[in-house]
Amino acid sequence: MVIKDNLPKVLIVGINAWREDGTAHTLMDIFRCWNPDKLALVYSRADMPDTTVCNHYFQISETQVMRSVLRPWIRVGKEVQRQPVGTPADVEAEHERYARAHKKASPWMPLAREMVWKLGHWKTKALKTFVKNFDPDILFIPIYPVVYMGWIQKYIINLTGKPTVCYLADDNYSYDSCKGILQYIHRYWLRRQVGPIARKSNQMFVIVDKEKEDTDRCFGTDSVILTKSIDFIGKTYEHHTPDISLKFVYTGSLLIGRDKTLALLADAINQINSGGERVELYVYSQTEPSDDILRRINNGASHFCGRIGRDEVLKVQKEADVVVFAEALEGKDANVAKLSFSTKITDYLSSGKCILAIGREYIAPIDYFNRYDAAIIAHSENEIHEAVIKLINNPELVDSYGEKAFNTAKRNHERDLLNKRFVTTMLKAIE
Repeated sequence: MVIKDNLPKVLIVGINAWREDGTAHTLMDIFRCWNPDKLALVYSRADMPDTTVCNHYFQISETQVMRSVLRPWIRVGKEVQRQPVGTPADVEAEHERYARAHKKASPWMPLAREMVWKLGHWKTKALKTFVKNFDPDILFIPIYPVVYMGWIQKYIINLTGKPTVCYLADDNYSYDSCKGILQYIHRYWLRRQVGPIARKSNQMFVIVDKEKEDTDRCFGTDSVILTKSIDFIGKTYEHHTPDISLKFVYTGSLLIGRDKTLALLADAINQINSGGERVELYVYSQTEPSDDILRRINNGASHFCGRIGRDEVLKVQKEADVVVFAEALEGKDANVAKLSFSTKITDYLSSGKCILAIGREYIAPIDYFNRYDAAIIAHSENEIHEAVIKLINNPELVDSYGEKAFNTAKRNHERDLLNKRFVTTMLKAIE
């Protein structure tokens, strides 16, 4: 086993602050095997970090960048420390702004946001000093579906001249999910950033087999699969016999068509319950759905419960009979997740809960569930109804598919296995 003190210094350039109570855990969980003194994170949200995984942070708040467009003399970017308690007013304001933007989903919003960053004054002496003082041995570059992050990453890559590794966890390159000319324009702009960064990187990490095939074909790489890892020491599968009324739980985003899929599930459950309550659905999300979708999700035996913290997420998952994984079933939205693998999947699998997975057969998460027979799968509205009925009539499936999910997680996501793969690949990229 590699000693943490012997590991190189890594600078990560990403969007989210690392917080134990947050919803974005992928990168933070990957780097839990590292020495926190040898990690630094440059990020672009107003949130303050709160984790011991990393000890060095530089924040380029998007709110500050917006203000700097009209007031170029204001200070943009600063080194920050952990903030375990409290939520500043500017963080709440940013959360509300994102929530409103997602709810309205204007096709102009992504391009307007990129222009703010294009005109904003974020290339500051403070950022340059932070990067130079940390003096990383290698850069870890996640690929995001936003152009401005590519600008920040390119700037830091050129500033350091150090080796880079990329991490691609979604389809942030192809045109498959684009709807309308504005999205095609934005994706073209994005590809001009992603392509050069990916091709010049020393190594590429991806999150699932289907994505490896696609990425290696696009960029000529030999990518390495890396997902969130799970510590199984002392963990065994706990058999579970459901009550008469099955409790379904969904935790996660309702963006890119997932809200419509959850509404279909809610409709099916309420229809099935017309002869007496046999199923309940609880949806927990920081994304507030549109009014018409909300009326369907928050109806009868289906409940929209809003945003909850990380600890509460694990608690409600543990209390569920069935956890729901949902992707869009219609149009271009169905393509957004074709190469993704949410950390929620790993959490669901390792929880040992029966999984109801809803999505098109060609997307990577559904392919994964099908490949390992790790979930009850529904590909359409009719199959959602059939899957719920199947679980009601065969409650023993709740236990058997919970065990299959647990064994799949143990086989593919065991912590020591993935940590060794990650560290070995990072060291090789520096050589």
